Amino acid sequence: MNNQFGLPKNLGNGLLLRWATPADTEELAEFNVRIHSDNPEKPETWLARWTEDLMRGDHPTTSASDFTIVIDKDADDKIVSSMNLISQVWLYEGVPIGVGRPELVGTDSAYRRRGLVREQFDAVHAKSAARGELVQAITGIPWYYRQFGYGMALDLGGGRDFLWDRPGNDQTVDKETYQIRPAKVTDWPILQTLYEAHNKGSLLSRARDEAGWRYELTIPHPTSMYAKQFYLVETAPSASLSTGVPNPQPVAYVEYKQFGKSYFVRELGVLPGHSWRAVGLFLTRHFKKIADELYEKEEKRLRGVFFGLGQGHPIYEALGRQLEEQRRPYAWYIRVPDLPAFLRHIAPVLEKRLAHSVLAGYSGTCRVNLYKQQFTLVFEDDQLTEVGTYKAKVVDDGDIQFPGTTLLQLIFGQASLDELNAIHPDCYSRQAEPAILFNILFPKRPSWVVGFG
Repeated sequence: MNNQFGLPKNLGNGLLLRWATPADTEELAEFNVRIHSDNPEKPETWLARWTEDLMRGDHPTTSASDFTIVIDKDADDKIVSSMNLISQVWLYEGVPIGVGRPELVGTDSAYRRRGLVREQFDAVHAKSAARGELVQAITGIPWYYRQFGYGMALDLGGGRDFLWDRPGNDQTVDKETYQIRPAKVTDWPILQTLYEAHNKGSLLSRARDEAGWRYELTIPHPTSMYAKQFYLVETAPSASLSTGVPNPQPVAYVEYKQFGKSYFVRELGVLPGHSWRAVGLFLTRHFKKIADELYEKEEKRLRGVFFGLGQGHPIYEALGRQLEEQRRPYAWYIRVPDLPAFLRHIAPVLEKRLAHSVLAGYSGTCRVNLYKQQFTLVFEDDQLTEVGTYKAKVVDDGDIQFPGTTLLQLIFGQASLDELNAIHPDCYSRQAEPAILFNILFPKRPSWVVGFG
């Protein structure tokens, strides 16, 4: 018998918590539109399409049985609360990490403040743990998920605008050196190479494989927010093939949606040896051309391109002062239920950072106090030999202290130790060496994770 993680479970007052089945799809899709739409007068029907995509059975990691639902047996078994789990693999500086992504968390307004979401998180967290996932990550409203062990610890979104009406940003060229076309399923190997270029410099990224590419290229409903529109940028046909290199050749890829008054670029990668600036400027001209065509058809005026690629993407350096100031990112909520296990898992990254640092050859023990939990990091010649425990004699007993989930912000590169200390005075190191060690182990680094939805 499969482990159902305590479900079905009677929650009292006629409420039953169970895993969903394909038969629940239509009702759950309608429920998610009703619960999650910001304006009931303008329902966000893409939520129904996303729900259907996840429940249909052709998603690489998620099916109807990965949704929890609470039904009211005294009201014709109607769905009153739900969430789901989307499993995926992320890379922490190249080290694969199983990640469970809870999403579509919602409860009917008449049934709130009864602990229904907490009951569902217990089941979803148990299923995620059984799959060997060391991390859970969720996007969502401010503060709410802190109640369930999550902390805002990883950049989500953010970016920079390229506005056509800014002087110098609407230049034309006599002849384009590139062309663009929709990507096909058979393009997935070159897309993977270009995706790796997109991720260059990002501390964390999501691993993609052939099954994932095939799904994202062909299956999601086109109106879903999680439908992808991939395009390949290629060299334009030339009059001469004297070089013997066939034309066209792919040099970049872009994934985007029209959103609001801009074209929203969500992924962009350029092959090594090719100019990010040349590709970026080509794309701004391409988007301007299709924006002008849109205006002629619908009289809808777009203002430019939003490169929604976090805080540190290479395209920002390539376009320089032609971009507007950085729009600050929001944040992923991150949960790491077993920090010692996670640190053991990413030990190769920590050891490499240490070996290439001013503390190269380091041996020693650092006592880390999270106030509610304590552990030790034991190093011998740069190798993390043990993640142990110790018992604090007083509340702040340790070599370095981290209140709440602040350590996650350091581990996931969102903030430096000095920045955390400036905001949280009880996040500090008693001596110089532990601070030096943690600055080496966990440098501030940007990330622009493309989550699997």
